[in-house]
Amino acid sequence: MNIGEKIRELRVAKLMTQSELAGTQITRNMLSCIENGSAQPSLSTILYIAKRLNVPAGFLLAEEGDELIYRKMSSFGNIKRAYLAGDLHGCRSLCLSSCPHPDDEISLLLAECDVGIAEEEFWSGRLRAACRFFDEALVYTDKTMYPTGHIEARVGIFFRYMHRISPTLYSDVLDEEKVLPVAWKSPFASYTEALEAMDEGEYARAGELREQIGGDPFFALHLDSCFLMAEGNYRGAKQALQALLQAENPLNEIELYTVLCELEICCRETEDYKGAYGYASEKVQLLEQLLKEI
Repeated sequence: MNIGEKIRELRVAKLMTQSELAGTQITRNMLSCIENGSAQPSLSTILYIAKRLNVPAGFLLAEEGDELIYRKMSSFGNIKRAYLAGDLHGCRSLCLSSCPHPDDEISLLLAECDVGIAEEEFWSGRLRAACRFFDEALVYTDKTMYPTGHIEARVGIFFRYMHRISPTLYSDVLDEEKVLPVAWKSPFASYTEALEAMDEGEYARAGELREQIGGDPFFALHLDSCFLMAEGNYRGAKQALQALLQAENPLNEIELYTVLCELEICCRETEDYKGAYGYASEKVQLLEQLLKEI
C-alpha cells in the first residue's frame, strides 16, 4: 500500500471528506492527486496530513512490516480500554482489524477474548457458537509464545461438560491427551469434576470437590441432589430438584436442562411415569434449542 492509499483509507475510515482533511494548508485537488498516486507529498505535507488524521507520520512512511507495528500502536489504547471494560467482542474486533496477522501479544488477547465470549455463549444456551469460539481460542494459543495452559484447561473443562449434554458437542482442536501444566480452578471446574467423580463411583472425592464450591449455589445444590440419588433417595432428590425450579432466581438454560434430566430419572424411579414423561418432553425440546445452529 503506497502513501496515497494509506491516506485515503484512513480518511474514509474516519468519515472525513477530502476538503475536511485538506484543511487550509493544502488544496482538495492536491490531496486528490496524492491519494490517487499522481503526486508525492512533501515532508511538511506528510506531517500536516498525519496530524489531521491523528496518526504518527512514521505510519504513513512505513514499509509494510513497520506499518503493521504502527497499526497496532495506534489501536492498542482502544484495545486495552475495551478489554479492561469487559467488551470482549469489541476488543476482538479491534485486534483483528488492527493486526490481520496477529503477533504474540495480540494472539494472546484474542485467545482470552474468544474463551470469554465462548463462556458467554455457553451460559446463554448457544452451545454450537460456544464450541466455535472455544476452538478459535485454542488456535490462537498455538500462535503465541506466552503461557496459555490456563486457557487450555478452561476450554477443556467446558468441553467435558458439554459432552455430558450431547456427544455432538466436541472440539476439532483440543488435544485431550495433552498434559497441561496448570489446572483451571473455579466453582464450575469443581462442579464438573465432582460430577465426573460420581460417574466413577468416587463419592468421597466428589464430596471433597463439593466443599470447594463457593459463590454459585446451583452447583452445590445440584450436587446435593445427586448424592441423594446415589443413596437411592429419589423422593428426597426430586424435592430438592423441584425446589431449584421454584427458586427466586430463575435457572439459565444449561441449569434447567440439567435439572430436567435428573427429575426424569427421579420420577421414573418413584413410578411417577406421568411426571417422567412431562420432564422428558421438556428436556428434549430444550436440548433441540441448545443444539440449534445460530
